[in-house]
Amino acid sequence: MGHRPLYSRKSSNCGFKVLLALLLVGAGLYYFYQKKMVFHPQELVENSVLNNRSFSIPVQEIRSPKYGIQAYLLEDKSNPIISVSFLFKNAGYASDNPNEQGIANMMASLLTDGAGDLDSQAFKEEMESNAIGISFSAGKDDFSGALLTTKDNQKKAYGLLRLALSEPRFDADDIRRVQAELLESLKRQKEHPGSILGLEFSKELYGKHPYARNPIGVAENILKVDKGKLQVFMADYFSRQNLLVGIAGDITPFEAEQMLDSVFGVLAESGRVNFVREAELDFNGRSRTIEMPAGQNIVMKAAAGVGRNHEDFYPLFVANHILGGSGLSSRLSQAIREKEGLTYGVYSYLVLDDKAPVIMASFSSTADKYARAEELFAEQWQNFGKNGVSAEELAQAKDYLVASYNLRFASIASIADILTAMQKYNLGLDFLQKRNDYVQQVTQEQVNNAARKYFNKDKLVSVSIGSFKGRD
Repeated sequence: MGHRPLYSRKSSNCGFKVLLALLLVGAGLYYFYQKKMVFHPQELVENSVLNNRSFSIPVQEIRSPKYGIQAYLLEDKSNPIISVSFLFKNAGYASDNPNEQGIANMMASLLTDGAGDLDSQAFKEEMESNAIGISFSAGKDDFSGALLTTKDNQKKAYGLLRLALSEPRFDADDIRRVQAELLESLKRQKEHPGSILGLEFSKELYGKHPYARNPIGVAENILKVDKGKLQVFMADYFSRQNLLVGIAGDITPFEAEQMLDSVFGVLAESGRVNFVREAELDFNGRSRTIEMPAGQNIVMKAAAGVGRNHEDFYPLFVANHILGGSGLSSRLSQAIREKEGLTYGVYSYLVLDDKAPVIMASFSSTADKYARAEELFAEQWQNFGKNGVSAEELAQAKDYLVASYNLRFASIASIADILTAMQKYNLGLDFLQKRNDYVQQVTQEQVNNAARKYFNKDKLVSVSIGSFKGRD
């Protein structure tokens, strides 16, 4: 659930580590564990060659001549590489039919397991021998895909992606293999405190909403998925109507428009998706503990957040950065980690899920230090909501958020992802040029108003796992 790179990229091999990571993404823990390693973001920004990069290259909106498929394009000829990022809106795992939970993730794994005349091994060999990367991923809300290729091999790459989207084989052996891997991943979830916490937290927060589902799926549903059901899923969820595409790299508008018709023209004009209802969440201060032997106690917390286009987004974005989003320099980290050494890391972050945007927070601590860490967390959270931020804190936060923004564009693939996100959130063609202005324009009054509105310890939902017996 973390706001972060918008779409994770996973290999076509749905191995155990990937699937466990997928679970943590869905539950909001992946961000926490990725950032658990000690780092100082300010130093990273100051030493980065991207620090002063500007985006003078305009983003273009293009439309394919035959099917009228729209896309955002950033043409950059600095390297002979092309990246295509795309997503199908409302096709994520939250949209799985109740009796087919897990089918979206099976689809993400199987689409590169053979297409047309190429079986699984032959398809992968074609990608590897031509330095082509094709990947798919099922998130909560959307189903995303990505292609990365050299300029020289673009025609081969487009042909493979077109095959994957139009003639996937879904061979029985591949389906059985993916089913077995998913079932093993479900089994392993039960052995990991972090995975258990993620699932239980989602149930506590989302109740009966589809967001509460296990991202991997349900065993009995997974076992019933066959070629026919996968084909129906594609027909329903993969269409030009719910498609967004971002293209970046060494490709002209004309070439990009031809590619859109060639690759995505094979899709139906429209499909039939299950629209997920808005989640009605109750932030009433409830908390729950799960007793389980573990190396450390882990807690996840959530408060009400805002969507990407809400008027409070940028003030809340800056406020969260100061409280818990800035690594070792955040208020939470300074109070709980630096001053008292109670945790290796404590973080808060914004989650921009379509149906339930929230503010997430998490930390871990040894059992004997956990109560004190919880006390300090509540104290810092409440004090932040009551007193807000200083002018100096605001200035430092804005300087960092502006300087660090270019780190998101370290690769052509990440630029293509951003172009897709710009369309999803209706940010406009000039967003890359204007984004830092949006941050700079945030005032201290706006940040403090957001702090008062969204940071209240009595409106947190909290679930923790670990050893609590006999401890006050």
